[in-house]
Amino acid sequence: MAAVLEHEGYDVRILDCFNRSMQPETGRPRFLRYGFSDDMILQRVAEYSPDVVGVSCMFTPYLKDAHHIARLCKQYNSIIPVIFGGAHASTFPEYVLKDENVDCVVVGEGENTMLDLVKRIEHGEGLTGIPGTMYRRNGQVRREQPRPFIENLDELPFPAWHLLDKEGLVEEAKRSPFVMRRPVGAMVTSRGCPNNCYFCSVRKSRKWIARSPENVVDEMEFLKNVHGFQEIQWVDDNCSVSKRRLGEICDEIMARKLDVKWVATSGIAHWTLDQELLDKMKRAGCYRLIFGIESGDEETRKIIRKTHSLSQAKRVTAHANKIGMWTAATFIIGFPHETKKEIDKTISVSKWLGLDLAIFYLLVPQPGTDVYEIFKGQGLLDLDRFLDPTCDDDEGQLGREYGNGIATRHFTRDELQEHLSRAYRSFFYHRIRSLLVDPFQLVRKVHSWEDLRYLVGLMMTGLRMFARLLSLKTGVVSPVGMTRLRAQNVRKIIVTQDVQQ
Repeated sequence: MAAVLEHEGYDVRILDCFNRSMQPETGRPRFLRYGFSDDMILQRVAEYSPDVVGVSCMFTPYLKDAHHIARLCKQYNSIIPVIFGGAHASTFPEYVLKDENVDCVVVGEGENTMLDLVKRIEHGEGLTGIPGTMYRRNGQVRREQPRPFIENLDELPFPAWHLLDKEGLVEEAKRSPFVMRRPVGAMVTSRGCPNNCYFCSVRKSRKWIARSPENVVDEMEFLKNVHGFQEIQWVDDNCSVSKRRLGEICDEIMARKLDVKWVATSGIAHWTLDQELLDKMKRAGCYRLIFGIESGDEETRKIIRKTHSLSQAKRVTAHANKIGMWTAATFIIGFPHETKKEIDKTISVSKWLGLDLAIFYLLVPQPGTDVYEIFKGQGLLDLDRFLDPTCDDDEGQLGREYGNGIATRHFTRDELQEHLSRAYRSFFYHRIRSLLVDPFQLVRKVHSWEDLRYLVGLMMTGLRMFARLLSLKTGVVSPVGMTRLRAQNVRKIIVTQDVQQ
């Protein structure tokens, strides 16, 4: 959005409020605050004096933080238009507009909608008739027609990286043991996902729209040659819907002799891969694969709408390991119907697949998903009241609800934590035994000094994780995620990001 607005001649700032500090929240001893204080945010807003503020409200558990930013902006200047967007705002715009500090919600893609809004505000015009918006008029909430998806993503400018704190990004990447090259950039090669997993919160973009292979590699070159990023993370919801397109991207990378490492951090659909494509991905710089397996129980997989063959996933994993790629998969524990039998099958499959790493999570049933409605229907969970930003309940309750898993009819939270810990212990014991039997598994990963350095780093990380598991008496807390809350910014537009509690 910043790049689109700059292209139209507007002055834009991104206020990245996240830094590496963690301090007790003033007046609330049970809270820790990541990032800038309120005074620091207000100081930066006052220095820039924006005409419009945009707030990206991405994750439902952190909605209170986004609304807090809106309140701060109105505290600075009550007539500044505050516009919300992002996944949470798009899913629950009616709730967002209960906050009098929010003037408008962008529902869906934001580039063209934000530009239309800024032009209207600049010329003192009303908001009526802008597709993809919801707003208040004369005390009533009005919703306009949906805005059609952007069909030609190649027409969009590359993101405005020059507005971000690159030094902070570099420092953040240094702490990740799973990164092969630094610094690390990120990009989106496609939007949407045609799948319909019942736990997924990607509800507004079932249509998959992809950028052309040439345009994707153009941006990869831009990130490397202009901004110096040596590794690029694809953060698509589903980058490999088209096997042909993925192969063409690899061909384009190799044709340009672009020396860059890349990974699809949100996962890649194993059923779209074969040996020929994996070989091509490896030569083009992809070094790590993450598959969203989620369950090893066939009946559970049908329920959650993961119907592709596990045997095919095993074949893909075996070939990826053979050619020196690193392999990982994610698994979810705590589906509402699951018993120990189903969980044991998931743990067993995580070992059977031959992965380098298995990543286990406790289920987080996000409001708006099918699985959330199941929990709600069974009387196990009802967070609807917390969606209202004017709710007087204790701030942070959503985060606390999710932090240690959600109890089901079969397990308490503590029991789910123990199953999570057991899954990790079982997988790590299996990997250690496997490597003792065949240590050349790791040797096959090494084709350069860079590979060797990466291997040593991963081994040290694995040993630390294993030691931590052995030291815990109960479970491992499943990561909810270090989410980032953004506030975006006519002529002057400001973006705030990453205030968390």
